[in-house]
Amino acid sequence: MTILSTHPKNRKGEKIKKITVVAAVSIVIAIAIVGSAFCLSRFMLKIEQTTEKNITVKGVATREITSDIASFTCRITCNHLDLAGGYQELERITAIFNKKLEELGITPNEVDDISVSYDRMEKTITATEKGRTTTRSVFSHYQFSRSCRIVTRDVQKAALAVVQLYALSTQKIDIYVSNPVFLISNPEQYKLELVDQASKAAYKRAHTVAETAGSKLGKLRVARQGVIQITRVGSNDSSDYGTYDTSSIKKEMRMVVTLDFALE
Repeated sequence: MTILSTHPKNRKGEKIKKITVVAAVSIVIAIAIVGSAFCLSRFMLKIEQTTEKNITVKGVATREITSDIASFTCRITCNHLDLAGGYQELERITAIFNKKLEELGITPNEVDDISVSYDRMEKTITATEKGRTTTRSVFSHYQFSRSCRIVTRDVQKAALAVVQLYALSTQKIDIYVSNPVFLISNPEQYKLELVDQASKAAYKRAHTVAETAGSKLGKLRVARQGVIQITRVGSNDSSDYGTYDTSSIKKEMRMVVTLDFALE
């Protein structure tokens, strides 16, 4: 039979073992806590170092401009039963049309894209025979047309001509005149001026906001130029791709500049 020993010396050894294990575990936990705190402090420090204050502002600049080029298209037409007679009639009304252009101060150099054409026109005949209805297309006449485009630097002359050319209809001339298109021949000449004005406006606004907030305006980080908007005077039309109004002689050119500044 085996007798378990309960000698005091054995109990003392087991107690020392337990204390040693507990101490080792405590040291490991303490090291983990210290390491975690160190990593957390490093993480917080990194955030504070990389997070910077900044301010974003927009500046707007506008400028009134006047169109310096205009264009519109004209088409005169006539009908005739044969080709030879049709061309003769077209020549007759063309002479009247050219004389009207001359009266309006439009020179031959301002007349472009001249074209002459004709189309064979047909009509539908419906007939009923023995209770049966049939339809067929037959020749009706030839339609002749002469088209041209007027391009001039005198925009006021173009605006007036579009209205007065319709007076030819009183001479039994079938005429079509498009609405005039008014353009800026060199819009690039205004861009630098608008960029300068919009940038100054944005800087002034950023400076005011920074002072009000108790900060100091730092370096410029990013500058972004918006698209050019060319609209009627007093209009707030805009598009992500830019707007270009061609219906009015007087226009307004608008640009937005966005600036990002650091705050100190």
